[in-house]
Amino acid sequence: MEKSIEQIWQNGFLNEDLVIPKIKSLYNQKSISLVESIINKFKKGVLLLIPLGILIFIFNIILDNENAIFWGFISAIPCFFGFLIGKKQVTSIKEIDYKSNSYDYLVSIREKINQIRSFNKRLIITSVPLGSLPIFIYTYFNQQGKTIGEIFGVDGLNYPTIALFVLIPIFTIVILFIAEFPLSGNIPKSKALEIDSLIKEMEELYPNS
Repeated sequence: MEKSIEQIWQNGFLNEDLVIPKIKSLYNQKSISLVESIINKFKKGVLLLIPLGILIFIFNIILDNENAIFWGFISAIPCFFGFLIGKKQVTSIKEIDYKSNSYDYLVSIREKINQIRSFNKRLIITSVPLGSLPIFIYTYFNQQGKTIGEIFGVDGLNYPTIALFVLIPIFTIVILFIAEFPLSGNIPKSKALEIDSLIKEMEELYPNS
């Protein structure tokens, strides 16, 4: 795409009335293609929250707690809640009007993506501890006296049951890290940077954008 733009500049530089509409058309196509790619990957990531919630439910069953079904359901709620929020966020991106040109459109998309990323980061920081706390509190009282290795069936982890709570900040940090990758249920920073890069290109071509 960038080569095409450069060729048009080189071949049509002497005819500005010809080259500018073609350049704008190419950037329109490039902008729409980028946004569609972001939306599609974001949708797939949001859909993955459903199997993740199921895995969390199964994990609680593996812990062999009493009332495991109840506590597994409680712990999986943040994933299903995140799925509903993610669907609304995808819709909010789709609802942004194209407006009159690709530059204004991308600026609006960038603003929306930054809002979504900021909101999701805060949501992870709060929901992961809240979602995992019921599991660990119940496991702590139900499996008291056992080591971490005995609870999880792993030899060599001879830590006391209280060490379960150390996993909460660890899980939170890990999920924040995973959220920066595609198909994570969040919009990765790399996609936000792609939009920034395209906007910068337009600003260099059209300083008065």
